[in-house]
Amino acid sequence: MEQYRIRSGGALRKCEGELEPGEVRLIQMTEQEFAGLEERMPHKRRLERSLETVRYCKVESFGDSVQGVMRIPGRGEEKPLSFGFYLWRQELLLIGGGGALGKRLEKLRDTLPGDASPRHLLLTVLEQLIDGDLLYLQEVEERRGAVEESLLRKPPEHFYERAIIQSKELSALHAYYEQLIDIGDEMTGEAAGEESRFWQLFTNRAERLHNHVEMLREYLLQLRELYRTQIDVQQNRVMTILTVVTTLFMPLTLIAGWYGMNFPNIPILHWRYGYAVVAMVSLGIIAAEILYFRHKKML
Repeated sequence: MEQYRIRSGGALRKCEGELEPGEVRLIQMTEQEFAGLEERMPHKRRLERSLETVRYCKVESFGDSVQGVMRIPGRGEEKPLSFGFYLWRQELLLIGGGGALGKRLEKLRDTLPGDASPRHLLLTVLEQLIDGDLLYLQEVEERRGAVEESLLRKPPEHFYERAIIQSKELSALHAYYEQLIDIGDEMTGEAAGEESRFWQLFTNRAERLHNHVEMLREYLLQLRELYRTQIDVQQNRVMTILTVVTTLFMPLTLIAGWYGMNFPNIPILHWRYGYAVVAMVSLGIIAAEILYFRHKKML
């Protein structure tokens, strides 16, 4: 269990012991430690059931407490981060998340206003979760641009496998930001005054990220269409070459089949210069076909 308190000036520092009047405390604990807390905490069992399987982000406000769960999709090779939160009195409890959540909390040092309320502390934690997401989405967009350039030159290998993985990642982010928008709307309705404005700003930020992901999903669909088009063009070129080669040798096949028949009195069969004449006629046919195909721009 790790405990932090907001000291004067807004600094978030680890602490132990009881709270002083007006202080706000943030506590990170495991699911087992949360289950061992006093049962008089309102709606505690409801959160414990939600923590059993965290599949999406949600918030529930009961007047005397605010609780919810968060599931942050992994980026690339990262694993998803899941935890719960419980806001009660002057304390914000973060349940689960392990070391990954602890690293994010370390970034909150010296970023809080000196008069932060428990709800404002929760808002700051949620803002930290999406901090840097815009830069990550811009990097994803730049990688998509590089893939598009490579598609114009030559279709890359295993494109569809990578596209499916990227599509799943974008779908998870799309749902994640949509859930954050719902959380922001819920908390905006519960807040008042300046706090309501801060929650609205958070909602707007999540909505912009949601729109950016929507644009990236459409971009990925365009890349898949471009890939299919390039593959079709490549296949058409191969089929064109095969058709030309087959057509070039079709007359020669006819000549070989004609003079391969075992009938007597075939013209020039026993002529001294028959082989040379047939060879020259075959070369002339091939030359004429090549000129024709070049004229039609098929070669």
